[in-house]
Amino acid sequence: MTATATPVAKSPVPTPAPPKRSRNPALLVVDLLASMKLTVVILLFFGLLTFVGTLAQKTLGLFLVQRDYFESFFVKHDTGFRLTDELSLKLPLPGGYLLMLLLFGNLRVGGVVRLRWQARNLGILVTHVGMALLLVAGFVKLHYSYAGHVALYEGAQTSSMVSFHDFELALQKQDGTDLVERTMPAEALAGAARGVVTIDDPKLPFVLAIDHWYENCAPEQKGPMFDAPTPVVTDPSGVGVYLRPRALAKEREQNQAGCYASIKDRATGEEQRAVLWGADMRPFEERRAPFTFVSGGTTYGLDLRRVTWDLPFAVRLEKFQKTDHPGTMTPADFRSTVSVLDDGSEQRVEIYMNHPLRREGHVFFQTSWGPSPDSGMRGPPFYSVFEVASNPSDDWPKWASYVILVGLLLHFVTKLVRYLKSSTHAANTAEIS
Repeated sequence: MTATATPVAKSPVPTPAPPKRSRNPALLVVDLLASMKLTVVILLFFGLLTFVGTLAQKTLGLFLVQRDYFESFFVKHDTGFRLTDELSLKLPLPGGYLLMLLLFGNLRVGGVVRLRWQARNLGILVTHVGMALLLVAGFVKLHYSYAGHVALYEGAQTSSMVSFHDFELALQKQDGTDLVERTMPAEALAGAARGVVTIDDPKLPFVLAIDHWYENCAPEQKGPMFDAPTPVVTDPSGVGVYLRPRALAKEREQNQAGCYASIKDRATGEEQRAVLWGADMRPFEERRAPFTFVSGGTTYGLDLRRVTWDLPFAVRLEKFQKTDHPGTMTPADFRSTVSVLDDGSEQRVEIYMNHPLRREGHVFFQTSWGPSPDSGMRGPPFYSVFEVASNPSDDWPKWASYVILVGLLLHFVTKLVRYLKSSTHAANTAEIS
C-alpha cells in the first residue's frame, strides 16, 4: 500500500489594520456643536436655570437674578443647605449667557451648516435662521440698549430720561449760556467704599477725593445726644449732616447711593467737604441742587445722581386719565396723552397698556402713576410714569417670529405635498394591479 500526502492549506495571514488617524480637533468641535444631544442638554439646563433663578428671586431680587443667573457665563446657586454655620452648599451651573452662545452655535452648525441643502429641507433651514435671529436680538439688547424712566405731572415736559439702577458723579461748570458736564460712572467710585478715590486732572484748579461710598444710605442731621456712625459735615449755618448706611434693598431701584467729597484748591490749599446723595425726587422736584463751590475764580457744581440720558426730542404730558373699578379705588385702566416736541413740530400721542410710543429708536411704555403729596396721597393731581427703552434690536424679535412662521409653514406644506403625492401614487398602483 502506498501512502499519499494530502497538502494542508495554509490559513491566510491577517493583514494588520491601518492605524486610526486622529481627527482634526476642529472637526470634533463641529460634530459636538451639530449634535442633537447637545440641544437636549442645553434645553435641560435652561429649564433648571429658570427654576433655580425663580427661587433665588425671592431673596435676591429681579435685578441681581437677571445679572448673576441669566447674563453670566457661570453661576453658583445657593441651595440653602447649610454645611456649617457660615458655609452653605452651592450648585455650580452654566449661566444663561453661556447657554445662549452654545444654543446659537448649535443652531448655526447643526441646523444650517450641516443640514442637507435640499428643497424638502428649506422650511427647516428658514426656521433655524429665525431662531438664530432671536438670539442675536437678545445679544444686541444686552450689550447695546439702555432703559430708564420719565415721570411727569400734567403740563410738565422733559427731554431726558433717568436710569432705574445706575448712578454717576457729575461735575458741572457754567460756560456762558451752556452747562458743561463731565460724568464718572459709579463703578469707578466703588473703591471709595474701602478707601479714597482721587480725581486729579491737571486741567482742573482743584483735586477731588471721594470716600465713604455707600450703595444705599440716607442723610441725617446730627443731634447732640448720639454719635454719628460716619463723618459729620457742618454747613455754613452750623447744621451737621452725616450719611447713615442702610441695608441693600432687594429691588435695586430702591437703593439710594451716597458718598463724601473733598475738594482741595490747588492754588490756596483750601479744602471743602461735602455730602452727596443720589436720591431722585422727580416728578416732585424737577430741578436738582448740586453742591456748588468756587475754585480758580469759576463756580462748579458737584452732583451724585442717577445716570441721565438726553432724548432727541421733548415730551410733555397733556393729560393723565385713570378709570377705577366700580366702587373701588383700584384702577381698571390708566393712560396718558403726551405731546412730542421735535424741531418745532408737535405730535399728540396716547400711551396706554400694550400701546407704546415709538420714536427715533426710543419706546415709551405706560408703566405706573402716582398722586400728588399735597392731595394726601390720594390724588388728583396725578403724575404719570413711563418706562423708556432705547434698543437697536427692538423690532428684531417680531421679524424673527415672521421668519419662523414662514419656515414652519414651508415645512408643513412640503410634508403635506409629499404625503399627498405618495398617497396618490399608492392609489394609482393599486388600481393598475
